[in-house]
Amino acid sequence: MTTDMPGLLGAFPGPAPTAGGRVPAEPVWPGETSWTAFGAWRHRELRTVRCPGGMLALVGQCFETDSVLREDFRRALEGDRLAEVTRWPGSYLAVVVRPEDVTAFVDLAGQYPLYFHTTPARTVLGTRARATARAAGLPLEPDVLTMAADMFCPGVPLPTAARSVYRGLGRLAGGQAMRVRRDGGCRTWTYETLVPDRNRSARDAAQALRAALENAVDARAGQPLTADFSGGLDSTSLAFLAARRRDGALPVFTYHHPDAPADDLLHAKRYLGFDRRLRSTVVTGTPESLSYRGLGTATATDLPDPGAVTQVRTRLRLRHVAAAGGGVHLGGEGADALLVAAPGYLGDLARQGELRRLGRECRQLAKQRRVASARVMARSAELSVTSLGRALRLLAGRFERPADRHIQWLDAIAWWPDLGAEATWLTTSMRKRLAELVRAGVGEFTPPEGAGVGDCAAVTEVRFSGAVQRQLDERARPYGVWPQAPFLDNHVIRACLTVPSYRRADPMTRKPLLGRALDGVVPGEVLSRTTKGNYTGEDYKGVRLASAELDARLSSTRLADLGLIEPDRVKESLSRAAAGLQAPFPALNRLLAADLWLRGLDGGEL
Repeated sequence: MTTDMPGLLGAFPGPAPTAGGRVPAEPVWPGETSWTAFGAWRHRELRTVRCPGGMLALVGQCFETDSVLREDFRRALEGDRLAEVTRWPGSYLAVVVRPEDVTAFVDLAGQYPLYFHTTPARTVLGTRARATARAAGLPLEPDVLTMAADMFCPGVPLPTAARSVYRGLGRLAGGQAMRVRRDGGCRTWTYETLVPDRNRSARDAAQALRAALENAVDARAGQPLTADFSGGLDSTSLAFLAARRRDGALPVFTYHHPDAPADDLLHAKRYLGFDRRLRSTVVTGTPESLSYRGLGTATATDLPDPGAVTQVRTRLRLRHVAAAGGGVHLGGEGADALLVAAPGYLGDLARQGELRRLGRECRQLAKQRRVASARVMARSAELSVTSLGRALRLLAGRFERPADRHIQWLDAIAWWPDLGAEATWLTTSMRKRLAELVRAGVGEFTPPEGAGVGDCAAVTEVRFSGAVQRQLDERARPYGVWPQAPFLDNHVIRACLTVPSYRRADPMTRKPLLGRALDGVVPGEVLSRTTKGNYTGEDYKGVRLASAELDARLSSTRLADLGLIEPDRVKESLSRAAAGLQAPFPALNRLLAADLWLRGLDGGEL
């Protein structure tokens, strides 16, 4: 572990374990030995409160004032209503230490997870996975089944959900809480299910979203600030909100690769004319910054990071942001998850009998996607009678009988993205293990009462966004940049997800809820954009240029040694991608992320 990467380590009962001899640590609260903090923290990234009866640590982005924190925490302790510490603005992990227990709450997006290992003697907890595993005395070895599930079953509720990729180390994910008692008892639960209110109108949700987004941006506007300005709805809207709160210029950044244009730059240039406070920098990509280039230079990460395949491009962008002063950098991560309804919402419409609207939207979507409307309707009807348990059984069958098939848009009308050609990469034994794992989830998981397919998909996508933002945060630290995503603030998530997904959907408008929320605040031309930048051109060009390096990497990957994949099958998919044919890029990114992580683990890096 690098000595400047910050984290918390605790144990209950105490004292806190050490993060390693090279990592100096100090008590989180003076005189309290059960929790220590190590590494270099940003300003107010770690905040603490001490009251009679308990102590509080907040990790992340909490924008409440010190006086309100203290008073609210005092009342929460007195009333034994500890979940109230999750209601402040921002996105953060909250840890409450009392004489007889420790209670932790992870933010709704899971940007700030907690890791733990429990024995009869005590529980070790921490915010950095590898440091926690080491402090708990665990061997730094991969949990192969969990790693495979994360790679090939993203978004699927599985029994491995509470396990990390480190063998023996548990993980507490977004929206979850845990309590460890002095007598050794330990339990976890979901403290906020994000089930939508069927009686809530889109108008009410838009008003709540506007207030939440304005507050989220305002809370960050009083410090050195920069922002993405892609030309899309999300980051561009945030930049306009931030510019309103500044007297001087707001540095904004647009990425563009001249050899693989994504249709964003022209929009961004046009939007700049709406506010002269926006000071624009165009970050221009090069052949070396294409996807899959320079993987050998990727820095080790605490967890597998699918974003590693674009890490050269990420570093290029971060250098430009740092040159403008660094500090807090706003981005639009999370907006797609919250504001673009997953196609599974069509099944919810069918289940509720809203056949007139279903027919209309099936026809609209079919025209946009150039498929027969009858096929869209049929998929929607099939999904409406497919329970979560049946979907899991069907997925298990996919693993047992894999097909080298390419995923189409119709396959997205489902509980989760369907399994495609990547299923053929797996060894026979690993496919069998994954099928057994999926079947084990049939009787274990049910959707929250009142949540539809589209609602469950949105929560899953928010958690994916939280992981993406967490990894970006880690890569940005050496540059003095703090990437922040206001769309992942708890209040913003609540504003969006408390309205059903089908009320956030409109095939003729990309993000109707955002458009209604920011009408009159963000220029209408920005909110009315119906296209989205497509960066897959960089993937195809990059995989072609990096094909020799990727081939060599797959020939020596430990994923094969662990019995997880057959490299030759992955190489076949790479060859198709290099030829410009359809390829499962998201699955490839997850596979390469796992390979890079294993190499760092074996090399003792981080």
